[in-house]
Amino acid sequence: MVSKIDHLGILVDDIDRNRTLFERLGLEVGAVERVPAFGVEIAFIKVGESLVELVEPVDPDSGLAADLETATRSAVLHHVAFRVDDLEEQLAALHTAGVPLADEVPRQGAGDASVAFLERRAANGVRIELVERPTGSPLR
Repeated sequence: MVSKIDHLGILVDDIDRNRTLFERLGLEVGAVERVPAFGVEIAFIKVGESLVELVEPVDPDSGLAADLETATRSAVLHHVAFRVDDLEEQLAALHTAGVPLADEVPRQGAGDASVAFLERRAANGVRIELVERPTGSPLR
């Protein structure tokens, strides 16, 4: 079951250069974390009960780097992530319902989260991520 919006993912060409606006808004940009499974570095910004995720591709051959390059901007809204209680159960239910999944099994995401993406066609072109965070996570 979805419990809330976990985060909005913003694809950026440089986390350091893009953090300034958020800091001027009085928000704290967390530490940068490398996530090898996706070829990115990530920094979270806590906003109330949700997060904004700055995502910087560090692998120039990744699909994320290509997404940013085709956008012709230095930042673009990349995905909406929903918090779920049991990611494997949610993926199984979606699979059974015929929802197209980009990830049929969870992957390791930032902040010790388990994550999975749906195919873009599942939401008419919107990239959707499902996130399960461990109990006690500072990002929970």
